[in-house]
Amino acid sequence: MSNWETVCKKLAQPFNDEDVFWRVDRSFGSWARVLCYLDARAVMDRLDAVVGPQNWRDVYEETQSGKNICTLFIRVGDDWVSKSDGAGNTNIEGDKGGLSDAFKRAGVKWGIGRHLYSLGETKVNLSEQRPTCAKHYLVVASKRGEKTKYGVAPSIQQMQSHLYPPDPRDEALESIRSVLRSESVLRERIPVVMEAATAEYKDGKFYSLGQKEFVPCNMTLDELLEVSLRLHLWHKEGVFDIAVGNYETFKHHLMKAEGGE
Repeated sequence: MSNWETVCKKLAQPFNDEDVFWRVDRSFGSWARVLCYLDARAVMDRLDAVVGPQNWRDVYEETQSGKNICTLFIRVGDDWVSKSDGAGNTNIEGDKGGLSDAFKRAGVKWGIGRHLYSLGETKVNLSEQRPTCAKHYLVVASKRGEKTKYGVAPSIQQMQSHLYPPDPRDEALESIRSVLRSESVLRERIPVVMEAATAEYKDGKFYSLGQKEFVPCNMTLDELLEVSLRLHLWHKEGVFDIAVGNYETFKHHLMKAEGGE
């Protein structure tokens, strides 16, 4: 997979429940139709996380009709690529709302939050009892002469779990991270641990050096699972530190024999 393909795939990853907001589109007594949307900051955070703050920029222009056009540039390597979209000023925030909407729409062109458009019509039940949940999960609907009603927005993650099944590679990497957390491995010790986990190992002995740099994207799923299995086995048997220490000793003797020291 090319760098651009990887970037686009990561940009289009679904958002978690805590990243999205809901508003009432229309209420009908005991239920309401609600719409899901992203805050512009969530789009910025996604761009920062995937390509880094220095590798994206947004440029705006206003058309003669007053529409705001946002051009969102992303850099991968030496290449800058842009996608644009626009929006008019909003009734609530005016220019600011129009710029924000244009930015978010340009983000959708890059795949950011596009999965939210596949939700279809979303309904929630309403009651006069205020839910005990996070504020932005709260959907409020009120009409003149009636008491305020509340509803809890559905879970984006549950609604779209069938569209975005867990990635086995991500699960394997999280399994590896869980062992490192359980063993309280210091950051500076992680490279040698991963070297040991990728070395040729059999019956408690090492027969080759492992990978100097652990690069998951260059490994197959089977290789990642093998690393995960080895680390979990060392952890379960209580020999994690001993095994890594044995690898360091093996590496020292091997390099000495080859004239490395």
